[in-house]
Amino acid sequence: MMPRRTAAQPVRSPAPPPDPERTVTVSFPVSEPLHIALKVRAAQERTTVRGMMMQGLKALGFDVPDADLTDRRPGRSGRRDAQP
Repeated sequence: MMPRRTAAQPVRSPAPPPDPERTVTVSFPVSEPLHIALKVRAAQERTTVRGMMMQGLKALGFDVPDADLTDRRPGRSGRRDAQP
């Protein structure tokens, strides 16, 4: 029996390191009651849902840059998470 020929595997170069200046969007579904609860809590704390989520990720030990903790929407400088 002849040995089976396999196609040569392409040589893959290592992936470049992630660019810390590039942003990507993370989106996931949550229940409507949870969404409402997040919006209410954010309003009570004078922050945004995004700001709370980023604070939560930081509290879990993720490396969250200070720039990611700010409110990026225009005209929101009065929000607590808008302070650098």
